[in-house]
Amino acid sequence: MGVVKEIADSSDCKEIHGCIQCGLCTGACPLSEYGSLIPRKIIGMVRGELDEALEALDKCLLCGQCQMFCPADVNIKEVLLKLRQVAFRMGKVPEGLQYANKIMCESLNPYTTSPEIRKEWIKSSGLGKYTSKNKSEIAYWVGCAASYVDENHVIATSIAETLTKLNEDWTLIDEEWCCGMPFRYVGNSKKVREFADHNVKELEKKGVHTVITGCPTCWHTLRFEYPKLLQKDLGFKVMHVTEYIRNRINDGKIKVRRKKTEIVTLHDPCDLARNSMTNFSREIIGRIAENFVEMPLHGKDSLCCGLGGMLAAVDEELSRKIGVQRLRQAEAIGAEILVTSCAGCKLNLSEAVKLSESKLVVQDLTELLLSCI
Repeated sequence: MGVVKEIADSSDCKEIHGCIQCGLCTGACPLSEYGSLIPRKIIGMVRGELDEALEALDKCLLCGQCQMFCPADVNIKEVLLKLRQVAFRMGKVPEGLQYANKIMCESLNPYTTSPEIRKEWIKSSGLGKYTSKNKSEIAYWVGCAASYVDENHVIATSIAETLTKLNEDWTLIDEEWCCGMPFRYVGNSKKVREFADHNVKELEKKGVHTVITGCPTCWHTLRFEYPKLLQKDLGFKVMHVTEYIRNRINDGKIKVRRKKTEIVTLHDPCDLARNSMTNFSREIIGRIAENFVEMPLHGKDSLCCGLGGMLAAVDEELSRKIGVQRLRQAEAIGAEILVTSCAGCKLNLSEAVKLSESKLVVQDLTELLLSCI
């Protein structure tokens, strides 16, 4: 009963024995209709100490939607993450995740890109002086997707320009590594702690009081995971940029000069949705868009864009299918602009636009805002 005890003894997973096998999680799982092994069955396997549970983790978005419907409050996502940790320790990690782990170790990011070009975007922005400040009130945590794969680095530039326009005392840290969450998806707990320790030390060197990030996964990891991993309170506050922008609009520092007239809808990224961080984006959109329409499965029940859990490393085609599915939901309500607040979501939804030859425009909320102020 080693694996069962290890998982059940975890403070995040102790409710596992309360699972009543009702199947509500199955109905919520975005992958169940594609033949993926369903959460209910995996939980049953774990409790039965079956080896098959470790073989059933290849295709999971780790989006957390399943646990939103659980009447027994089982933290299913944490159980699945714990299982991946066990699988990694036992050498039962799927090939795609093994490769992702290798890339992360070598490149310090999940995109096979040299860490030396992480800050290349800021050179063309004209804001290079913010890369070398010794001390600062605010650190802008850019994140890997915004640094490496967001086309023309629109998100990073938009957030940096907004901070500058508001005369904030901000800087980038000297050596930003990936937040480490991909290692959790792989199951490599040792590397998660190593990256957390490095990044916190880099932030402490700058003496920052606030860390602002546009990446929901980085926000969740720094705010909730790092204190647990390092067993200490962080000496700074971690904010997602939507909270920061909402506050600056409310205190009058950001003034909206014009409103968008197109039909706008919003895709909530998983790490914001599952943490009840969905109102800030809606308050901002309410100030800058005349026609806002909700998609099906929004707010805390938002459907994953398809990029969660490093699914693309295991099954890129399935990841793209989920992205197109989400895109179709936006098209069905007549949306012209699909807004999100995550560089990863923007990436996969933009790929879905190309694949389906859609006319939808996918934008990050920060770039939409910047066009209105």
